[in-house]
Amino acid sequence: MIVLLAMIVTVGGIVADERGARTLPMLLREERLRIKERVVAYSKAHPFHAALRMLVVVGYLASLAAIAFFVQFSPWAFLVFTVGWSALTIADAPHVISRPFSLFYEASLLLNGVILALCLYSPLSDKFAPAFTG
Repeated sequence: MIVLLAMIVTVGGIVADERGARTLPMLLREERLRIKERVVAYSKAHPFHAALRMLVVVGYLASLAAIAFFVQFSPWAFLVFTVGWSALTIADAPHVISRPFSLFYEASLLLNGVILALCLYSPLSDKFAPAFTG
């Protein structure tokens, strides 16, 4: 259930961020557009970077689904893809997010931490055994 909530919050945050961009003041909308154009231009100029970006997003969502079914090593894959997505987010900085929709990002980070804690430090970690030794 928490995994499904994390997926909904993550995807909902991305959609809400795009919708919320329309409510930003003109100066912030222009800056947001410049940042977005820079990231797109970089991805077009470096196909490996674009493929890596897609792999990280798809891997993140796939590893979340794998955790829901207690697939072996899925917590470690989730950790790797979460760190990868965070690194790409930092590389794309600065970010312009409308205030009401930043809550989605904060909730997503919180849920990621809860999922990792449950997978690594709770009795649920036994479900990912036999090779998983959290």
